[in-house]
Amino acid sequence: MRKIKYGFLGTALIIAAFAAVVLYRVGGNHIFAKMVNSGDYYILMESMEDEERYVEMEEDVLEVLPYDAYVMNYNLGNAHYKDGDYSKAQIYYEKCLEFELPEGEECCVRINLTMTKIQQIDFNTIDTGYEAFKNNEEVDLEALIEKIDEVIDQLKADREILTEKNCAGAEDANGHSQDAETLKTDIDNKIEELEKMKEEIQQKIDEQNQEQNQDQNQQDQNQQDQQDQSQDQQNQNDQNQNNQNQNQSEPDDVDDDREEEIREQMKEKESDAREEREETQQEAEEDKESQGYWDSYYGDGSPEESEERVW
Repeated sequence: MRKIKYGFLGTALIIAAFAAVVLYRVGGNHIFAKMVNSGDYYILMESMEDEERYVEMEEDVLEVLPYDAYVMNYNLGNAHYKDGDYSKAQIYYEKCLEFELPEGEECCVRINLTMTKIQQIDFNTIDTGYEAFKNNEEVDLEALIEKIDEVIDQLKADREILTEKNCAGAEDANGHSQDAETLKTDIDNKIEELEKMKEEIQQKIDEQNQEQNQDQNQQDQNQQDQQDQSQDQQNQNDQNQNNQNQNQSEPDDVDDDREEEIREQMKEKESDAREEREETQQEAEEDKESQGYWDSYYGDGSPEESEERVW
């Protein structure tokens, strides 16, 4: 009988202890939820001396009892955000959105998640590169524009976190949360600022490309001019060579013509000489005949010694 009584008592103590733990966890979670809603949670976090121990306690609660787990995740996200560990804070805020959040709580989670993601954006590289660009220092403008596009895409994705559940209006300022609307406006202004930076840098890139194209065109033109000059010089050399060859061939033609002319002249002279000889010979023959005639009448040719001829 006593054994049964002691066994029952032990079981009751175990059940009571478990119930106490459950009540403690549930009560603690509700307290955290009320503190978050009232704003006292942030004051508590700032006044805590052993923040690391407090974070570990909340993580233990999540492992043992996930009741109102979004509150624990939210608290842990805030703790890591305050500590500057934005990547861990993002994890817990995203876990919050996995739960069915009470009305009015979701916008707070989305605002904090958006801020956490923005804190992880590398604006410093853009600012440093843009400052170097404005100072006409050497900088990779293409890489800078690529970085700006990357950040703009990230900001647009962060903006959608606020507008997904209409915490901030996608096209207007009629969202559920004024804080979300303010953050959305800040994001829009930053995107506009980056777009102007990108446009200014792109204009510089276009000018540089235009100058490079002009230089390339000038080089091509100079090269073409040199080729044309070389071709003209080659043509001139060819012409000179042709003229030289022609000049060298002309004396032979002249000599041939002169030789032909001389031959014609010689033929003419030979013909004239032959005609002259023939005329001389003919005259000689005529004189000879005339002399014979006179000799027949006048003897040896003296008319005084001849007999008078009666006509």
